[in-house]
Amino acid sequence: MRLKRIKVENFRSVQELEIELPQVCAIVGPNNAGKSNILEPVRRVLSGEWGPRVSSFSEDDVYLRDAELDITIECSFEPPIEYRKLKEGDAVQIETMEFLYTRYKRGPQTGTRRLAQTCFDETGKQPNVMTGYAKRGIPPKFEPLLGIPQEVRDAVPLIYIGTDRSLRRQLPSQQYSLLRRIFEDINEDFQNPENKVVVRDREGNEREVARIERFEQLLKLVMNLLKTDEFKRVEASIKQNVLEQLGLDAEADDIDLYFTPMSSMDFYKNLDLVIKDHGFSISATEVGEGFQNAIVLAVLRAFEETNRQGAILLIEEPEMFLHPQMQRSLYKTLRSIGETNQVIYTTHSPYFVSVPDYRDVLLVRRDDEGTYVVQSSLAADNKRREKFLKELDPERSELFFARRLLLVEGDTEKLSYPAYAAKLKLDLDRTGATIVEVGGKRNLKDFAELAISFQIPVGIVYDKDSSDFKDEDEETEYNGTLDGFETDDGSVRAWQIGRKHEDAVRRAVGEKKYQELSQRYPNYTNATRQRLIAADPEMPVPEEFAEILQWLGSAA
Repeated sequence: MRLKRIKVENFRSVQELEIELPQVCAIVGPNNAGKSNILEPVRRVLSGEWGPRVSSFSEDDVYLRDAELDITIECSFEPPIEYRKLKEGDAVQIETMEFLYTRYKRGPQTGTRRLAQTCFDETGKQPNVMTGYAKRGIPPKFEPLLGIPQEVRDAVPLIYIGTDRSLRRQLPSQQYSLLRRIFEDINEDFQNPENKVVVRDREGNEREVARIERFEQLLKLVMNLLKTDEFKRVEASIKQNVLEQLGLDAEADDIDLYFTPMSSMDFYKNLDLVIKDHGFSISATEVGEGFQNAIVLAVLRAFEETNRQGAILLIEEPEMFLHPQMQRSLYKTLRSIGETNQVIYTTHSPYFVSVPDYRDVLLVRRDDEGTYVVQSSLAADNKRREKFLKELDPERSELFFARRLLLVEGDTEKLSYPAYAAKLKLDLDRTGATIVEVGGKRNLKDFAELAISFQIPVGIVYDKDSSDFKDEDEETEYNGTLDGFETDDGSVRAWQIGRKHEDAVRRAVGEKKYQELSQRYPNYTNATRQRLIAADPEMPVPEEFAEILQWLGSAA
């Protein structure tokens, strides 16, 4: 199953939002943009043992705390969920669940908040469900499906891992947890009559019996052991009093009432994870956050390695507590899980947006109207996909987090521009600006198109004559393409810096001074030498660079 679309209105910073969700989805954006306000409403309505209630929301959740507004949350699934009111009745197909935090419009509770819940089919209509079988001469009875039945909600295999990495939330006792999902499959296999175990009788003879059969035999033994005289008195008293209140005779009506041992799934649900250290045992739920986070991620990897399928995973900041190597490893795990499950996560880490398909990224922004999401409009043909698969390493993927982006050909500009920015008293990191070298002039166009498709303000710096081009006419045409990206509002800019970067430096100080500065830093690569020259107290900021950096530094 896949959560194919969500629609949210008037929830916290989200005024109105409707997005299509891919199989693997990275939600990125700056702090306070509203990333969590995309996952949180989904968690509120689809997780929790007893389902959402009016108390699941408060006035603080309403956009701008406007008492006149209602919160709307819609979740659409693929494939639709089948539901029957009657065991042998016709099934209806439920594609969308709608949750409306609104107010009573009439009656004694007028103005009081309530939570209306509605199912819709693929046509957007409320389905009619069979509520009565056909009888001789009487057709079957159908009625509109009211509310969202618990069976429908339970059919959504949602697993939520928040920033609170509490292991307790992921134990089998929690309905919407990783381990619950794993042990439900284990229990299904356990109950298979073909799953057998060898037992030995008192004479030493061996035979095979189904595991579930042996389990039930042993539970009966345990139950008999538990049935002390006091236990029996309590059980008998409860039975007698119930039957008296109902006016029933146990013997005449053949009615019994008794305690029974747990089922195999009840047994799995009550499992705890214990750490034993130097002979001392403690529940893993009692250790520190870092340790619990490691266990939760280990369970996530176990989920992958045992090939669980069909779940919808919502994960907040999977990179928490992890160093870069482990972030890369976990990212691979999420991609692998995403082959047979849907994975939706928020992240601040470029290691988690090194995606083979940039359409898997949702860019979250916030303006005066609230939180909104940008998805790339760029067509993902195979050539472009393979190019970004090769070129979008974690360092370059930082562009997805930039408030304003500067694309440069190589390391010379990337290393020297921050030094010039410091001289201009510009803190590029504070303003959320990023400089990305794209590995050559020919890559500028592709990276610019990618940034523009995500509506990221982008500047392009290029040399007039590059060794990447052997044909002058071809390069002239390419330069025109880069210049053609410029927009009237200044959100996209392009600058041509003469024949090469060093020419602008020469023009700023003159040839003689440039040679003197260069001789101060011998035995360095050109890129490093240009960075040292830029940082030299005697080197002013070239006029062209100042214009570029002032634009870049205005991201705040």
